[in-house]
Amino acid sequence: MAHEIVSLRDSLNTLDRQDALFQKALKCYLAALSGVEEHVFQQCAAKLGEPPLTLQPESLRLKAKPDEAALDGARGSLDSSLRLASDRIQRQLAGRIELAEVLKLLEQTTQSMVRRGDARESRFIGVKQGLETAASLENVAEFRSRILQQVNELGRLVDEMREENRQLVQELDTEMSHYRRKLDEAEEMANRDTLTGLANRRMLEQRVQALIGSGAVFCLLMMDLERFKMINDHYGHLAGDELLRAFAQRLKGNMRNDDTSARWGGDEFVVLLPCALRDAMKRAQLLEQALHGEYVLKMEPRTVRVNLGLSLGVAEHKPGETADQLLARADSVLYARKERRPN
Repeated sequence: MAHEIVSLRDSLNTLDRQDALFQKALKCYLAALSGVEEHVFQQCAAKLGEPPLTLQPESLRLKAKPDEAALDGARGSLDSSLRLASDRIQRQLAGRIELAEVLKLLEQTTQSMVRRGDARESRFIGVKQGLETAASLENVAEFRSRILQQVNELGRLVDEMREENRQLVQELDTEMSHYRRKLDEAEEMANRDTLTGLANRRMLEQRVQALIGSGAVFCLLMMDLERFKMINDHYGHLAGDELLRAFAQRLKGNMRNDDTSARWGGDEFVVLLPCALRDAMKRAQLLEQALHGEYVLKMEPRTVRVNLGLSLGVAEHKPGETADQLLARADSVLYARKERRPN
């Protein structure tokens, strides 16, 4: 009997120690969530001029019910938020382009002006300095505005010189076309998802707003990849990224010329369909048939075959409805369909 009491006491002591360790780990995890929010999300938001991401709901759920499900949820939310923060930073930096070629040409032109004693020398120097200042800016919108100001000033100079020096004008015109092309490419990069090459959230929202403004009939099709988290957890993030790229390629292959396909975030995708609900529902059925099923992922040195499911939600824009309201309705339809599916 004494031996059983001692064994019971040892078991209780072990449970107490494990509970103490769990509480300590929980405090560390909550501190980590708070630290990421303060030192990463808030700092990034201040730098980018956007609302900060938050992990407060996950922290509250952990404090209220610190179990395995809450920890898994917090971990998933942290991973998703960090990925979103990374996308924001990449989007912000997408418009930064190399100015060395333009600055070099302007410097050569200015030296030529000096040799000729041309009165426009100071204006060329001003354009060069303006471009150098713009190159140091971090805000994409301000960067583009400053660059366009200098390009316009350069255009005025070119017009004045057009009859005086035809060869020099031709060189400048060529360089300006090249530079405008770079600006357009930078703008395109800012509107593309870096992983899949599809339109990103920013571009999709712009096109939705344009269609709302035009009064055209259109629908939104939201898609959520089923079993993606399981595949991602089992094979790793590289496999998950490869699967997202493969899905995006298959999705693009099933788009019409006037459709817009976009990665909304994580494993969610949105398609903008310029048609009424009846036609959109038919398109949704065809897309579901084409997109779900087996995907072959080339993961050197092996090849992985996975089966991917798909949930869809379609909503037609109603007169007077905002973009956010339309997206919320499409999202609601998607999750209602997911709830009705058998496990």
